[in-house]
Amino acid sequence: MNEEFLTKSLEEFKTNLKTYLSTYLKPVDVTLALRNDYAECVFPLSCQQLAEDMTDEFVTCLHYHILYARKSSDGTEYHVVLYSRPYEHDMTVVIMDSIQHGLIESVKVLFFDSLDTMYRYVRQMWLDSLFQKSKLLEGIGQEAELMQDFL
Repeated sequence: MNEEFLTKSLEEFKTNLKTYLSTYLKPVDVTLALRNDYAECVFPLSCQQLAEDMTDEFVTCLHYHILYARKSSDGTEYHVVLYSRPYEHDMTVVIMDSIQHGLIESVKVLFFDSLDTMYRYVRQMWLDSLFQKSKLLEGIGQEAELMQDFL
């Protein structure tokens, strides 16, 4: 893994957040945690937000794609995964989880330094989501849709 590349990706992501979503963020320093195939960072929000509203902001302002958005049958748990259209220094996956009827307090971001690794990871998340019992609210229906974003 290229740590310098991932650090630059984090800085560019933070710049985009400050430009487009600054009202949602707590002004704190975040640390990049290196994993096997990616780096991970958690961004705390300034106050609780609805996952649906944050999803709309990422899609509208930062042009992210919804891999899937799901909620449990009783409506208490939400799980949303978004991804950027990959290009240099912008290969990221955003994950939002809630056990409070869609309210979230932070956003987890995964940074990748390889297009192939990001595609394999996102594809596996999508495949895993197909077997979840929670209700699909929105997301990619066919693998071809996903592949198109990585070509």
